[in-house]
Amino acid sequence: MKRTMFALTTIYLLWTAVVAVLTGEAATTFAGAIVGMDQAQRTITFQTLEGQTWALALSDSTMLKREQVAKGDRVRIEVDLTGKITKISKISEKPLSEPTQFLDEIRP
Repeated sequence: MKRTMFALTTIYLLWTAVVAVLTGEAATTFAGAIVGMDQAQRTITFQTLEGQTWALALSDSTMLKREQVAKGDRVRIEVDLTGKITKISKISEKPLSEPTQFLDEIRP
């Protein structure tokens, strides 16, 4: 009986440690547009697709230059649990699928 309780307690503690580590590395992704940038304060003002506007700090000061983003760009950001942007990438302006033209529709 004692071995069973010891085994269950050990499994529970290990599981709790794994969940804590995974939660600590969690990030949330949002899509929207950059409506303002303050390089001195290392912040971006970001507007979500739903229209909410947030001022968020960057986790890395070189992120803006490295990713070459500017005010007005449509971007996707990852925000960590502390509310800092950990990743930013431009969203292409092209539609996801181009219209297809068939051979019998070609006109001079």
